Amino acid sequence: MSGVAPRSRVRRSGAVYLALLACGAVGALLVAPRLADPASVLAALLPSGAGAYLAWSTYRADRTEAAGAEEPGDIADRLATAVRRQWEAEAQVRRLEDPYPLPVAWRTADPDLAEATEPGRLDGRDGELGDVFTERVPTRRLLVLGAPGAGKTLLLVRLLLSLIERRQPGEPVPVLFSLASWDPAAQDLRGWMERKLVQDHSELGAAAPEQYGPLTRAGVLLDQRLVLPVLDGFDELPATVGATALHAINEALPYGCGLVLSSRPEEYRAALRPRTGVPARLAGTAGIRLEPLGGADVEAYLLRDAGGSDTQAAERWRPVVEVLGTDAPVAVALTRPLMVSLARSVYNPRPAEGHEELPDPGELVACPTPAAVEHHLFEAFVGAAYRPHPRRPCRWTGAQARTALRYLARHMERGLDGAAEVAWWKLHHAVPSALPPVLVGVLLGGLGWLVEGLAMELTHRAAPNPLFPLQWEERGGLGVVAAGLCGGLLCGLAATAVITLLCAAAAAPDLSHELVLIRLADGAALTLVGVIISGFAFGGRPYLRRPAHWDRRALLTGVAAAVLYVLAFGNACGTVSALLHGVVAGAVGADGVRADPASPVTRVRWHWSPRGILTGLLGGMLIGSGILLEGLLADVLSGGSGREYLGPADPVEAFWAAEQVGLVYAVSCILVQGLRTVPVDLGTSVDGRTLLGNDRRTLGTCVFTAAVLGAVLNGTQGWCAMLWGSTRVWGAGATGPGLWIYVGGLVPALLTGLALGIRQAAWSHYAVARCHLALRAKLPFDLMAFLADAHEHRGVLRRVGAVHQFRHIELQHHLAGPEGEFTMPVTTSSAATVPRSRCGRSPRSGRPPRRGRAGR
Repeated sequence: MSGVAPRSRVRRSGAVYLALLACGAVGALLVAPRLADPASVLAALLPSGAGAYLAWSTYRADRTEAAGAEEPGDIADRLATAVRRQWEAEAQVRRLEDPYPLPVAWRTADPDLAEATEPGRLDGRDGELGDVFTERVPTRRLLVLGAPGAGKTLLLVRLLLSLIERRQPGEPVPVLFSLASWDPAAQDLRGWMERKLVQDHSELGAAAPEQYGPLTRAGVLLDQRLVLPVLDGFDELPATVGATALHAINEALPYGCGLVLSSRPEEYRAALRPRTGVPARLAGTAGIRLEPLGGADVEAYLLRDAGGSDTQAAERWRPVVEVLGTDAPVAVALTRPLMVSLARSVYNPRPAEGHEELPDPGELVACPTPAAVEHHLFEAFVGAAYRPHPRRPCRWTGAQARTALRYLARHMERGLDGAAEVAWWKLHHAVPSALPPVLVGVLLGGLGWLVEGLAMELTHRAAPNPLFPLQWEERGGLGVVAAGLCGGLLCGLAATAVITLLCAAAAAPDLSHELVLIRLADGAALTLVGVIISGFAFGGRPYLRRPAHWDRRALLTGVAAAVLYVLAFGNACGTVSALLHGVVAGAVGADGVRADPASPVTRVRWHWSPRGILTGLLGGMLIGSGILLEGLLADVLSGGSGREYLGPADPVEAFWAAEQVGLVYAVSCILVQGLRTVPVDLGTSVDGRTLLGNDRRTLGTCVFTAAVLGAVLNGTQGWCAMLWGSTRVWGAGATGPGLWIYVGGLVPALLTGLALGIRQAAWSHYAVARCHLALRAKLPFDLMAFLADAHEHRGVLRRVGAVHQFRHIELQHHLAGPEGEFTMPVTTSSAATVPRSRCGRSPRSGRPPRRGRAGR
């Protein structure tokens, strides 16, 4: 759906407004030292913040009100257009009408499964279901029952498109929901449908008009009964939750609400008659049951798809055609639309493709049971889907595709990625939990060491300052802080190991054991700083644990850092800060990368919170107080003359040093508190590749926004400290503060923004997962391209919204099963019918068939 332009304009205008405001403030501060009264410049800038915030809030409120003034009926009309386009494209991909719609007939369901049924009243076939639903089902509640592979989803898609064609403006919109990803025990149906609507149609995540309350547009459509739920795959839910699911459907869609539900008869009957509890029934629901395909229909369809009954490709079907309509195993198997679809994919040539190199369909006659026929078709389907195409070359061979699809099927069977679906933002479940924080720590540690060293060198050349000598073996601390903020202790300690190795390499051949101990001690202490920032920033306010619940790992890390300081220096000067950080991190810290990104993110939003700003200042100053305490106790803890300390011995200078460091950390706290990513629930595209691109761009936006805001805030506080307090400012020369002060403030902000983006965006988790799966499970490195190709060109997968599923649950079950051979005897009569063919063996290949399950 369209309609996101007003919100996009608001975000674009906000970015321009912020950039202009920041440039104006920085320019004024740079000019101020050349004026007679610099304080007047700062005094003039201070009141401008309130007016700027008020102007921006007014503009945003006006734009939001203008964007949300649309009526639900108009939104439903656009949703109908989007749904029609989506399923017309999906029908084309699935070849549902190529060469023509497969004939499907149905009869009225048994009275014990559905209410409001009269014998023969609902009988029909092919494209009549739209008429049946609108003219013979006054309650607009229909139950579609059918055996596995009987064509239930095929029929639902046809019904959906038919209802949309008949729909009048302002009427309910039929929307297909795949129940495979619904957990009835944890999610109510109405909330789940709202999230699915928003995930698939971005505009529906916007706020509804004020008169409807604090709802999204999707919520209003559901409340106003402007959505007709078409619930597909009730039988794909676990059998243990069938009755619970039926109760949940009854509660969310009571009598008077239209719905369409598909299921296998046995699973639905079991849900109607649970062993315990009160049985539930869908009141006023009529029911139909799909009939097996007739032999004449199957023959006409297969021969027409082969180019016509008089072609050589169609002649190859003669052994199969001769037994259709009988009780032969192949004839029984081909009464299911799924098997017919697989058979034509395996044996019929595609446009511009000859039939000479294709397997002989006569080999199906040799299969002794219908299950053997189904097993053989499932086995041959993947290879047929990935055979060389004359006009559409494939990047993956059949063997590579089978390996990847088998892994995905087993992954989906385990339920780690939701029931029977692949969502790229959930693939991190397949990765060892310790791997992402370690890799993030390596990245942030190495990047922090490089960026901090380069920035120091640039600022030193532009504004020489003897306080900061160019020693690469002392860089990288800010990267460790960012790693601790992003991934907790494990991530920070991984960054510590990286910078220790880099510093040791930079110091060679003058490497000493003291340098290694110092780097390890600094890294452990700064990891705790990142954990403290995370604890103070995330969640709105710090959570003070009881002493019995303190994080013992943080305490041990603080103690270890303190011991390393003593071993390195021969005194306890650094011990003070390390122990203080360990206690604070153990009491209020928050450890760990976000374990489960619920969904991709689409943009960055500034979360304004006075409490968050005060909390950030408190956390930063608490961290900076360690430097002040170290400076005040330097004489007491001194290990001898000639020692250098981070905290100066003079109390006034120690205060200014603590203030500067504390405010840098406070700015990081404020950025973590304020920069929040907006998940897909508030608007994004239906396509998974587009979601991935949006999420990746959001990470870049998060880094850029944090860099701009952090550079301005850090540079301004350094400018003030240089002007009125201390000369110990990074980037300040002999003539006073300069532009390089802001460059110096950029480094911590840049690393903080990167840590925030990695922590909140799902793309970073996916990047780790796809690399891990490519190395360990032999999945394609470009996994999104593989999934898209399997859906758009191979017909192995189907796309439901932003996720992928196998085209049929039985195909998933088959691929998830054990590999092996499937042998079966060949009867004399079968051998006479097909002289050189065995089920599961191509007459041309001579290779033995593979063992496996006969099917489900």
